[in-house]
This record gives sequence, C-alpha cells and structure tokens, in this order.
Amino acid sequence: MTTPAHSTRTINFEGAARAAIAGGAPLALLIALDMPGYAAFAMFAGFTAIFGATEPYRQRAVTTGVAGGMQALCMAAGIGVGLVGASLWLQAVGLVAVLVFAVCTLSVLRAIPAQPIFPVFAFVVSALVPITPRDVPLVATIIVCSIVWAWLVAMSGVVLRRVFHPHAPHRFRPLADRKHRSFAVLRTLALWETVALNVVGSLVAGAVAEAIPGLGHPYWAVIAVVSTLPALRQRHTVARAVQRVIGTIGGTVIAVGILLLEPSAWWIVVLAVVGQFFAEIFVARNYAVCLLFLTPLALAVSWLSLPEAPELLALDRIAQTALGAVVSVGLLLVGRAIERRRGRALGATSAIRTV
Repeated sequence: MTTPAHSTRTINFEGAARAAIAGGAPLALLIALDMPGYAAFAMFAGFTAIFGATEPYRQRAVTTGVAGGMQALCMAAGIGVGLVGASLWLQAVGLVAVLVFAVCTLSVLRAIPAQPIFPVFAFVVSALVPITPRDVPLVATIIVCSIVWAWLVAMSGVVLRRVFHPHAPHRFRPLADRKHRSFAVLRTLALWETVALNVVGSLVAGAVAEAIPGLGHPYWAVIAVVSTLPALRQRHTVARAVQRVIGTIGGTVIAVGILLLEPSAWWIVVLAVVGQFFAEIFVARNYAVCLLFLTPLALAVSWLSLPEAPELLALDRIAQTALGAVVSVGLLLVGRAIERRRGRALGATSAIRTV
C-alpha cells in the first residue's frame, strides 16, 4: 500500500515539539520554584535536544549525549570566568578555547546544527549571570538535570515510533541515513581553517564591539559571527548574513514590544516554548523567519537572568548583530581572495556537500 503524503514528512513537527518540550519543561519548573535567575542555564541545557534531530536513534543517542556534555562544559567555563571576575582577557581566552572545542566536536560528530552558536552562546551568557560560589552546586544540578531531561526527550521517539509507526507511518518524518564519523577530520587543514576563521572573526567582532562607546553586549557581535560563518563542508554566502540582520531586527522589535508590556515569568515560558517550536520549523526553510522566533526567545529568557531596559536591549542587539554580519562578510571576501590566489577552496568555504 502506498504511504500517503503528509506535511510532517517535510516539516519537522516532531523535532520542533521535542525542542520546545526539552527547553520549556525545566524553564517552567524554575519559574514554579521562583528561581527565574537561573533560567538561562535551563535554556542552554535544553538546546541539547536540537542536535542530531534527524539521525537514527542509536547514533542520535551519542550525538545528543556528546552535545549535552559540550553545552555543560561551555557553561561551566563561563561560570568559572564569571566567578573570577570576567576580565576581558580571560573572556577572550575562554572564547578561543570554547570555539576550538566546539568546532572540533561538532565537526567530528558531523552534527546539525554545525555552527558553534549554541556552545558559544552558553559560554558568554553564563559568564555574565551573577552567581556566587555558594550557588554553584544548585546551578550544576539545574544544568545536569536539564541536559538529562533534554536527552530523554530527544530519544522519546524510540518509544513513540515503536507504538504508533506501524499504524500510521505517514505521520512520522523519515530518519536520515547513518553518518560516517572519524577523528581523522581533526588532522585536516580544512578543519583548522574553519577554526581559525571563527576565532579571528569572533575576536575581531568582540574587540570592535567593546571599543564602540555607548554600546553594550559585545558578545552579540560574536554570536552573529559564529552563526553566519560556514561550518566544515559548508559554503558561506552573503545571503545568510543578510538574513541574520533582517531576522534579528524583526525579532528584536517583537521581543521589545513584549518586554515593554512587563510580562510575568509564565508568559516568558510560553514565549520560549512557542519560539523554540517555530524556530525549529523554519530553521531549514528561511533563516530570517527562524530568527523572528529565536531572537525573542533568547532575549526574553536572558532577560529573566539579566533584567535590563528593553529599549537598550534593542539598540545593542541590532547594532551588534549588524557589526557581526559586517565582520562575517569581510572574512568571506578575504577567504574568496585566498581561494583565487591558491587555486583551491578554503576549507571553511569549500563547495563540499553540506553535512
């Protein structure tokens, strides 16, 4: 019998629901316990469920587990930097270490998402959340429990498919083929060109953002760079940088409009769940539309841990994102010039098929 066509086979409702539940449940629990200041840690841990979303489940168990460990280590590094004073040079050293670790890990896993945006985001914000040494055991518990929860949610499809797939196979999106992985990628020039591109771009964007008077949140310029630069086996396009700016501006306007209404923490939970769901729906279709949902999610949940005036958040977010996009495009042009001079593709912008 022919399997009927269904939108869930092309639109990732299954993965979007998992991502929303993985991040939303720990966040709701923290709000119920009157602990909104720790919301950012739950959010970054919840991103664990995004990795390996279309992989066969045996391979996904490894991908999601390693991604969870990566998120935890990056948050731990950020917390450590924050506890010793978050000096600029230490933040820079930590950022470089996180970038090298994240790019290498994601490249070996051949993970999707392939850019180091989530581990870098976890590091930079964790370094800014005001906690004391006495808070560390509690924060560690929140991170570990949230990651374990996200892993269980990511793997929940094993049970759901076993129970429901035989009766309604058209309701489930086909899984991708198993990926071949090898640590040999760590010895390739292409990988280290990708690492260098991210490190140089992040440090340049962060330094320029820090030097501009009147602007705060320089880490947003760094986030803009690492989210638009190409991962290994991807080709960089100016269109992605443009989409990043357009989507961020639109998403920031939405976020500020919501925050000016002074929503309760529970409305922030609703925003986070809805934002995560639709961001996953659109991420592979249109990056700008994805950011219309992801930006309000990130700003609102971060606002729970680091409350600030929404108007200042809007100015900084838009300006720093535009700065990061300019740096990203500048690196693209330099990379293309190097490609033309040496007669072969730069590893980070090669035409190898996207992973």
